[in-house]
Amino acid sequence: MIELDNVSINLNKVSIIRDVTAKIDSKVILLGPNGSGKTTLLKAIAGIIPYMGSIRVNGNEVKRARNLNLLSTNLPEAYSLGRTVEDVIYLYQELKSIPESNVKELLRSVGFNDLKKEIYGLSAGQGVILRTVMALASDPQVVLLDEPFENVDAAKKFKIVQWLKEYGKEGIIVTHEIDMAAMFKESPTFMILEGRLYGPVSMGGLMECSIEEGSHPGSLMEVQVGNRKFSFVKEGKGKKMKDMVILDRIYNI
Repeated sequence: MIELDNVSINLNKVSIIRDVTAKIDSKVILLGPNGSGKTTLLKAIAGIIPYMGSIRVNGNEVKRARNLNLLSTNLPEAYSLGRTVEDVIYLYQELKSIPESNVKELLRSVGFNDLKKEIYGLSAGQGVILRTVMALASDPQVVLLDEPFENVDAAKKFKIVQWLKEYGKEGIIVTHEIDMAAMFKESPTFMILEGRLYGPVSMGGLMECSIEEGSHPGSLMEVQVGNRKFSFVKEGKGKKMKDMVILDRIYNI
């Protein structure tokens, strides 16, 4: 379980995450536009950046945790060692006992065969795929996955969806791509906007909503964007959530 208790994060004296409290005991989707704080929150949970409040993973306070191998992430900071793909695989075999066959099988399934390629020579999409495979290959208890579909071509995105449903028992999958999030209809879903966390709600229910400005009785969820309030309303007349493509468009409503 991931437990967040009044978590706030300031970077360069700017408030990025604001008093977030939540309990996560399954795999959840975290939706949010670019710049909303999604990646910052994942970095705090992974122990990469400092935070105020409390973050616990299976009862371990992250800021004091050491060798917490039940958690895996695809954040780039976790893969800064190693010159080639082969090096990264070897290091994580040693650190987390990841079976080499698992990694190679997953990479081959998306046409990624050149293990001697230098990490800094990978395309953006190849880098995302490699880090996501490394995060999932040990079938960890808790996964933290940041934008696993970004810069990945359509056919490979659907393969990644299969992996995300199969590997990892609980954790957070971050995306701003509505069409990919919609593939997880049964998943609890949180939304983050301007550092504030909303939810959880059902992804299937959220996809059936329209976004209406103001408060609406019986709405599935209400969020604040600047000085404006928006409601997610089933069978409403506003912009359909499933037609948004990316959540950044909420700013144009």
